Amino acid sequence: MHVADTESATRRRAPVADGPTAAPLTTATTSGRVAVIHVEIPPGGGMPEHDHGASQIVLIPVSGSVQVRHGQDVHTLVPGSAAHIDTGERVSLANLGTEPASLMVVASPPEFASRPAAWPIA
Repeated sequence: MHVADTESATRRRAPVADGPTAAPLTTATTSGRVAVIHVEIPPGGGMPEHDHGASQIVLIPVSGSVQVRHGQDVHTLVPGSAAHIDTGERVSLANLGTEPASLMVVASPPEFASRPAAWPIA
C-alpha cells in the first residue's frame, strides 16, 4: 500500500505563465497501472492545449471550477463532475473564477505523471 497527501507531496509549477502547480501522489514507480496528481490552477490561470501521451486521463474537480476546451467543445467542471480525456485528445484548461481551482488527475497508464514530475519545484 502507498499513502500520500497533498500537503507533503512535492509541488511543481508548470513552465507556462499563470500555469498550474502539480503534486504527483502516485506515479509509475508506485503503480504500473495508474497515477494520481493533485493540480491547482490559480484564478485566471490555465494550461494551454496539450495531450497526455499514452495515458487516458480523468479530471475530478475538488474545489472551484475548471473550463476544459476540446476543439470547439467547452465544458465547465465543478465538484461532483468529471471528464474523461482519451489518448490523443488535445485539451486546454482555464480557471475563469476568482478562487484557485483544485482537481485530482487520474492517469492510466501512469506515464503522463512523469511530465508534471519534471516541472520545476514550486
